[in-house]
Amino acid sequence: MSELITLSKKDAKFESYLLGTFSKTHRALPQQTLNVNSASELVTFRVLPLSEIAKPSLWAKLAQVYKVRTFLLIFLPLFLILTKNIDDHTMQDPVTTAIATIGVLLAFISINLRNDYMDHMKGVDRVLERSGSRAIQNGWITAAQVKHLSSFFLFMALVCAVPLVFAFPQLAGIFAVSLTVGLWAQFKKQNSFKYRIGGEFALFVMLGPLLTVGFQIAMGVPGDVEAFWLGCVWGWLVLFVVHLRNFMNIFPSSQAGFTNTVNWLGFDKARRLIAGWWILFLIFNLVYHLNYAGFYWGVYLTVVLAFASVGFVYKLKNISSPVGSEMRKVFRSGFYLFLIAIGMWVFECLWYLLR
Repeated sequence: MSELITLSKKDAKFESYLLGTFSKTHRALPQQTLNVNSASELVTFRVLPLSEIAKPSLWAKLAQVYKVRTFLLIFLPLFLILTKNIDDHTMQDPVTTAIATIGVLLAFISINLRNDYMDHMKGVDRVLERSGSRAIQNGWITAAQVKHLSSFFLFMALVCAVPLVFAFPQLAGIFAVSLTVGLWAQFKKQNSFKYRIGGEFALFVMLGPLLTVGFQIAMGVPGDVEAFWLGCVWGWLVLFVVHLRNFMNIFPSSQAGFTNTVNWLGFDKARRLIAGWWILFLIFNLVYHLNYAGFYWGVYLTVVLAFASVGFVYKLKNISSPVGSEMRKVFRSGFYLFLIAIGMWVFECLWYLLR
């Protein structure tokens, strides 16, 4: 049997209900959040026995909790760097390559879990219905458990980093920068990088050049300009999706007082930002290919992606309101472009490997 309970931020039990530590036999599912991200915040919870919470299969739950679909954000750049060095016959150490791959995955899982924890506590995932994994909000796992899992995976990632630093001391600098940015982003209780204007740059650095250059060094190959360029192009493409998702949520997140570059610019300027961001990606990708991957591949990818962009740009130009189903259609159209770009990159890499 369930019951509803409303708690204010000043209530002594408020944090324990958000964390899920108030009981070992019940879950508190947030139903409504008012005055989010303020001292007068009010949350209405539906308290249910664990036996009454609908849960998916074990594999579906694990995939949702760990956001397996987002693994593409790290596996794709690792695949691109791996392909580059296999084609160039420069890969030196498959053992450290495997350790680096596992370490990157563990660190990424830790970041994902910490994001879910922070966004739940701050109110982002309680206000934006499509934000996060929804595992905490559905009662499949508590916020406290997510926090502990994040710390565990971070520790395991650091364990993987130790032999890599001994093997390649130059990685110490890259790890130091990554750890500094990551700790600041994940453990800052108020206004982390996700809620700062221009803070998305932290994602660009960590999922872009730091990842690609660091992974190449872990393969026993010195970092080079091509790996850096590749990381920059990939990081730029990742931020396109980030801006696109923020644009889709611009109305509810602005009402809730969450700050990011898209919200700061406003609806009209954000449209121009996203269109310009995609156009610059096409240019950066073409320049990268002309310098490192061949003229014909560069022109072919650019022409195909430019042709595929027509519908997206048309939808983006003609949308007139931040409210309604059209925002979802714009996001879906832009995300399809992201997937097309990835698919063509993979096809190109396979062509280099199998030629």
